[in-house]
Amino acid sequence: MAEGVLSERDRDAIEQVVRTTLGNITDGDRESWLGHWTQDARLMPPGRPDVTGHDQLAAWIRDWPPVRRFEVESMVVEGAGDLAVAICSFVRVTEDAAGAEERQPARQVLKLRRQPDGTWLIAAAIFNARQ
Repeated sequence: MAEGVLSERDRDAIEQVVRTTLGNITDGDRESWLGHWTQDARLMPPGRPDVTGHDQLAAWIRDWPPVRRFEVESMVVEGAGDLAVAICSFVRVTEDAAGAEERQPARQVLKLRRQPDGTWLIAAAIFNARQ
């Protein structure tokens, strides 16, 4: 393995962060979701202003509608040293007013930073719908 390239352990840890944050949303556990972001994190939602820092992220996630589940279709993790990028395609499954399932394909790109304790936190993210 080349100097500075992410280890398999790092890639697995990063993939787990991504899957865990999606699970936090499904479970309605907004506090745990927020714990996976750096204090100065930036979220770039489609058609809206950037959301920066824990206070703004907490307010933003509070307004998210309930989600039945996320179905991760693909994920690629790359990086070196203390920076990584995760590219993820998924389907957000919600419920309409009649209780029927609605499927919303989407994708996201996340920048993660290794923390001094070795954990990985999300420093930036952008997502949008896909066809």
